[in-house]
Amino acid sequence: MTTEPENTILAIHPGALGDLVLFAQFLQPMRAGRTIRLVAGKSKAQLLQGLGAVQETLDYDLLPLEQLFNSQGTAARLAALLGQCRTLVSCFAGEDTAVQGRLMRLCGATRAMFLPVRPPSDFQGHLLEYWSQMVGSPTPAPPAWTAPAPWRQAALSQLAAIGCQPGQCGLAVLQPGAGSPLKCWPLERFLELAGELRRGGLTPLLVLGPTETEWWPGGLIESCRRRCSLVQDAPLPILAGLLAQARVFVGNDSGPGHLAAALGCNVVSLFGPGDPRQFAPRGKVRLLQANDLGQLDVSTVLQAVGELLD
Repeated sequence: MTTEPENTILAIHPGALGDLVLFAQFLQPMRAGRTIRLVAGKSKAQLLQGLGAVQETLDYDLLPLEQLFNSQGTAARLAALLGQCRTLVSCFAGEDTAVQGRLMRLCGATRAMFLPVRPPSDFQGHLLEYWSQMVGSPTPAPPAWTAPAPWRQAALSQLAAIGCQPGQCGLAVLQPGAGSPLKCWPLERFLELAGELRRGGLTPLLVLGPTETEWWPGGLIESCRRRCSLVQDAPLPILAGLLAQARVFVGNDSGPGHLAAALGCNVVSLFGPGDPRQFAPRGKVRLLQANDLGQLDVSTVLQAVGELLD
């Protein structure tokens, strides 16, 4: 590592995309004159580096973190990989004080913040507010991340490859997947919404991720493709390029919604069993919630889109 330890923040979070976006938003006020070295899943860490949210990255999955749990063994290799810092911010080992101490000694940190991945169930505010209260700092405002020009151009090339040409009213990205079926608005409603948006002059685009590719029948995906332009398994830089150029995003409680909001896109976020007070995307966001998302009709979502775009 080439940065000076005094000017380095080592930040560790092994979570999914939405968790990482919130974590990076929390880190932004700490950046002034310092380097943030992020330890996270490789593709997500590189995404945040490309967006300028962090300056250095390490692949969480390649680090021998098990060495932290062996009090009798050596952790020289892990120490060399992590490098030295003076400030440590971690969502790893949040409750194991012995591991916390070893991690601090290993990287030379004199100040450490070990953050929980979720606030207590009785906390009435957002996760970022809880973290800020823990460390005694103001809750950060949403960042202004900008997708690099090559990412935006690659996204346009992806649209051209599928024959999708956003009209004058712009692109509406629809993301019907999520980590759990309980978090998903019915697919047919997304397709109905796509038709309504098209009639209103917007160009709808369905975005499917690895979860949908793995679990949805191939025939279902092809049926969607016949009814709406569709991008499947886009690398994160292309996804960011698409979201940065979209006029509106409509999606379930999942990572792409957090990324869209962080990029300044108008977001309609659909929450089922989750708690939007604690985990909603931060930015220009309209939240719609129903314990059973099947109860949420297309007209309600369409109205939320219209209110954001007015």
